[in-house]
Order: sequence, then structure tokens, then C-alpha cells
Amino acid sequence: MLDYLAWLVVLPVLLITGLGYGVSRDPVGPIPQSMDPLVLADFGPDFYFGLATAPAHVEDDLNDSWLEFAKRGKVAAWSNHHKPEDRIKFWTEPETEVDLVVEAGATVLRLGVDWQRVVPEPGKVDSAALARYAEIVKMIKGRGLKVMLTLFHHSAPTWVANYGGWPEPRAIDDFVAFSKLVVDEIGDDVDYWTIFNEPHVFTILTHCAGVWPPGKEFSVFGALKCFSPFGEYAWALKNMANAHGQLYKYIHAKKTNAEVGMAHHIGYISGHGLFDLPGALYNHFMTTYYFVDLTYEQSDFIGLNYYGQEFISGTGVAILPEEEYSDAGRGIYPDGLYHLLMGYEKRYPGRRFMITENGVSDAKDVVRGAYLVQHLLAIKAAMAQGVKVEGYVFWTISDNWEWADGYCPKFGLVAVDREDGLKRTKRPSFALFQEIATTGVVTHQQAESTWETVREGVRTGLERPFCRDITAGGMTGAFGIDEPVGRKVVDKEWRYGRYEGPLLVDPVGNFMERAWKAAEPKVQELVILIKPKVQELVDLIKGYLSERKKDLQWTQEAAEAEL
Repeated sequence: MLDYLAWLVVLPVLLITGLGYGVSRDPVGPIPQSMDPLVLADFGPDFYFGLATAPAHVEDDLNDSWLEFAKRGKVAAWSNHHKPEDRIKFWTEPETEVDLVVEAGATVLRLGVDWQRVVPEPGKVDSAALARYAEIVKMIKGRGLKVMLTLFHHSAPTWVANYGGWPEPRAIDDFVAFSKLVVDEIGDDVDYWTIFNEPHVFTILTHCAGVWPPGKEFSVFGALKCFSPFGEYAWALKNMANAHGQLYKYIHAKKTNAEVGMAHHIGYISGHGLFDLPGALYNHFMTTYYFVDLTYEQSDFIGLNYYGQEFISGTGVAILPEEEYSDAGRGIYPDGLYHLLMGYEKRYPGRRFMITENGVSDAKDVVRGAYLVQHLLAIKAAMAQGVKVEGYVFWTISDNWEWADGYCPKFGLVAVDREDGLKRTKRPSFALFQEIATTGVVTHQQAESTWETVREGVRTGLERPFCRDITAGGMTGAFGIDEPVGRKVVDKEWRYGRYEGPLLVDPVGNFMERAWKAAEPKVQELVILIKPKVQELVDLIKGYLSERKKDLQWTQEAAEAEL
């Protein structure tokens, strides 16, 4: 009880101190001018370009919690696709993806090791699986690539989930034991370790919202309690931070040249309206720096995953018709990456940063080119202000299984035909990434031509497939759909330094309208319930007044008779 009373005191302070974070539309910094008139941004010879993937997205022959979840019908756009359990066969045919990474000009490949594959049951180690991972990593190194290895990427073993998952302290020892096996077997060939990927995203969607495996029953009260400094969210992140610290020491003790960090998700969070500001500020406080504050002192670099902006609206996210989005419902906003990098530099001055994920789902490949170019410009502008960004990892190589959205979102530079033996077809954005990665520069011509592709989509009314369920009020959550709906390319200026948008999309009025729409069914039920009681009360009052009137008339008549 004291914890909750303390939280009631602390919350207003957090909201006040959080003002200005995640809602500002301040001007962004300039892009430094290059000596070459054809070059818009030059990243120099020490800056690396990479590509990323993860086991649950791409590995076949993987009996993980996500496969079980999908077979229970909890994953959209999955059962209606050909051989969905094959993913894209990275386990049995990894050379297909690795060769594409080399061809794309990347020098770093980010991948992961699946915990359940290596430790399928408590205390049981699959040595053959561990040896296969070592074989894959050696093949990657043999092709001249550096390896960035993730040890936890949104997939806990079912046996861990059965005892409660990361909120339980025993998960620390189990994960550290698994990770030490990987370090001992593969560590000599790993250049960068991202121990955890987006731990707060996993915790929210798994333990608070229940939309990721194992799929706990959702309740609003339970979610609010979970997403607090005293709920499962905080317990899980503190346990993950504990494991991170132990492994940081272990890796450095075993592999002195290793670089150890995390891949932390950052998003530009805004309130849709005035009454949504507290929710947006609280979300910012609990997500933007929370895990990094717990781990940065035991990290050689801070990896940041950035996809875009979100407009918090009530307990959901607003999909605004005037904003451009990825096919997966993430608002495209390159300026946000600049603002967040500057915020991180202010909070952790002098730290080394890496963009460990940035990408866009775009089946038509109409916005991906401009998205890539404009986010690189945002990074370059932040670097010009003194932010030490050492590399950029794009998500992803080929289209794959995207968590609870299944196979609907297309994040790949390469398209995959599931009906034709997973045949790969390079999109135009593949060649663009290749040009940038091999030269280390972004040219004026690339910026102009990629934006012209977007404008052509606007002029022709091109429809892009949208993979998120949208309610009548324009709201969405983490809910995918089996078949995408059409959404036209939006006539919106979102290039770096040119974005125009209000601080608050809906200051007051629409909030009240949305609040009434949400409350109206309950109000109507209440009216139906109490209407008979009200009528009884009215009839009772009428009857009382009628009798009282008769009494007054009788008294008046009696008084007149006496006179």
C-alpha cells in the first residue's frame, strides 16, 4: 500500500519533469556542407553500414514460443501463407542471406542465438545446435563481415514463460547460464554483443499487454499495474539489467577485445491531444531512458533502434490521415531520430552510439529509399553536433516473419516469394543501400530521386498495403490483420528538417468526442438500467404531490367552512 501511495506522490513530479521530452517540435541541426558539390553527407571511412536479422524472424526448424503462439491462431498473416513455419530458412540455408549482405556492401551482420534452441528444457543443452550457430558465425566471418550477436531478441523459451518469465529472479541465472555457453563457444568470432534487444518492448507486449507469447489475459487494471515502477515491467527490466551486468563482466573477462552493449528501442512519443500529454510523458519516462539508465555504466556502446513516431491517444495509438506511416503503422519522422540522439548525448555525454536498427515496412518500395536517405541525414546532423555515432544497421535483408504481424509487413530490401521456394527479388532500395554502403556518402541526386519516387506515388494515388487493424476512431494497437487494407501515399512533407506538424494534433475538442464515443455504450446501458427506477421515483413524487395537493385543498375548504 505504501508503494502505491508513494507512486501517487511521485507521478505528478515525473509528469512535470518530463515536459519537453517526446513532444517538442524544435528546429533540427544543419547537415554540414561537403567539399564535394555532389555529396550531401559524407560519413567517412570509420563509419560502418550493416544489416540485421533475428532467429524468430528467419530460422527454420525452430520450435520456439512464437511457433506455438502462431499455431494457436495468435499471429496474424501467418496461417494464410505458404509453409509459414519455414520462415526464410536461415538455419538450413544461411548462405542465401549472408551472400546478399555481402552483395549489399554491408560490413556488419547483426543476428542472434535462440535461447530455446540451445536449451530446449531446463538443464538440457543441445550441443549440436550450439555447434551449428558457431558454424554459421564462422561462415559470416569467412565472407569478410563483422558479427554483431544478440543473446535475447524477443523470444523466451516456453519453459521460462511457464514459471513467469523475466519478472521472476530465477530467469537471471537461467539466461546467464545459457549466455555463457554461447560466449564460450562462439565468442572468439563476435565483434559486437547486443545482449538484449528492446527489453522494454518485449516486457510491455508480453507481460503488460499480453499480445506476445504466451498471451496472458489482458485487463486495463492489470496493464496499468504492470506498467509501473512497482509492477512486472520494472521487475523484468531490473532482472534483465542484472543479467546484462553479469554478462558484461564475463564477456570482458573471456574476450578482451569484445564490444558489449544493448539494442534499445527509442520512439518519438507525442500526445495526440492535451489530455493525452500525461500518458505520452509517462510513456516517455518509462521507456526512453529507463533500461539504459540501469545498464549504461556497464556498456561499451549504446545501441539504438529507431523506426518513427507515435501519437499516444488514450490507451492506444492514433493513425492520423495526414501523416505518413510504414505498412506496420509507424509514423515516418526522421527529425525524431535527431532529437533523440541529441537527448541521449545530453543525458550520457561522450558515450559511443550505434544505430542498431532502422527500417521501414514498405511492400511497394515507394518510401523506403527516401526513408533511408533522410534518416542518414538526421544521423549526420547529430554527428555534426558532437554525437558519436559509429555505425548504422538497417532492418532488414529479406522480408520475414514480423512478430504478431506475421508475414504482412515487408521490411526487406529483398522481396520473398513464399509460393516459389522463397525466391528472392531485390527491390530498387537494395541498389540504393549498396551505393551508400560502398561509398560511405549520400548524394544530392539520391536525396532528390528518392523523394521524387514518393511524390510520384502521391500524384498517381498509389495505394500501399497497411497491416494494422484500425478502429472507426482511427486508433490502432499492436494488432495485425491477415489481409492488408489499402492506404494511399500521403501528401506530406516529412523529409529531414522540413517536417511540419502541430505540437498537439487535437488540443481538446476531439478528445472529448472520443471520450464520449468510448463512454456512450456504457452510458446507454446505465440509462436502460436506471430508467424504470427513475420512473418509479417520478411516479412516487407525483403521487405524493397529488395527495399533498388534496390535503391542502381539504384544509382550505375546512377553513372556509369555519368562517
